[in-house]
Amino acid sequence: ALYAALVLVPGLIAFAWAFTRWDGMGPREWVGWFNFKWLIFESDIFWSALRNNLFLMIVPAALVLPLALTLAYLLHRRIWGANFFRAVFLFPNLLGGIAATLLWMSAYEPHGGLVNAALSGVGRLLGIEALQAFESYPWLAPRNLYWSLIPIYVWMACGFNLVLFLATMEGIDPHLYEAAEIDGASRARQFFSITLPLIWQTIVVALVFIVIAGLNAFEMVWLLTSQDPDSNTHTLGTLMVSSMFKEFQMGRATAIAVVLFILVLSGSALLMRTLRRETPES
Repeated sequence: ALYAALVLVPGLIAFAWAFTRWDGMGPREWVGWFNFKWLIFESDIFWSALRNNLFLMIVPAALVLPLALTLAYLLHRRIWGANFFRAVFLFPNLLGGIAATLLWMSAYEPHGGLVNAALSGVGRLLGIEALQAFESYPWLAPRNLYWSLIPIYVWMACGFNLVLFLATMEGIDPHLYEAAEIDGASRARQFFSITLPLIWQTIVVALVFIVIAGLNAFEMVWLLTSQDPDSNTHTLGTLMVSSMFKEFQMGRATAIAVVLFILVLSGSALLMRTLRRETPES
């Protein structure tokens, strides 16, 4: 009953608002499919925002998953200092998204920021002019913003996925590795023949999380653009908030939320169905 009252009913009401024109104050006008038609056929900003979401869904995933898998496997096989590295990799998740974004915003400052100071310092030390050119590089300018988000996503998402993979790896029977070593299997062969098949479902879950995070991207872009993204830096989340609180287009904003819900649901379902496979018994 609580779930229905707090989630399902408001969700259904929001779906209904997507078919109206309303500024939040005056009377609500029923416009049918107008908001959805405007988004799909007339709004260039909507498609630009969707491209940005797809970028944040695909590019960081290509870096986060292999890195998290590799680090988790090394920790699982008890490399030296495993407990220390486990705490280090998990630290970014303790900060929270807003705090981490503000930290990186300071690091990306063109003058005096940690990133430019480090790159230009290394360039001067080694005599590399290409690195010295970063002395006042505008990382958060619209043309560079989304490439600048990749290190933040990797820094924040790697620890979470590492813990997710490591928790599953810890449940693998160590006798399987012992038998593989007796048969002469290398560490790489053990990973692909034992570890990877047994944690496959966890990898699929991690991919679903990345899809959801990429499509729901909001706070990083909102903060790094000083709460005012332009037409080329919007995501669907920032476009929805701008439509609601700056343009007072409640129906249009709700239509964006509905489209976002459909994309997250269909993308997650498609991914899980495509990558589904039987997990071997451990």
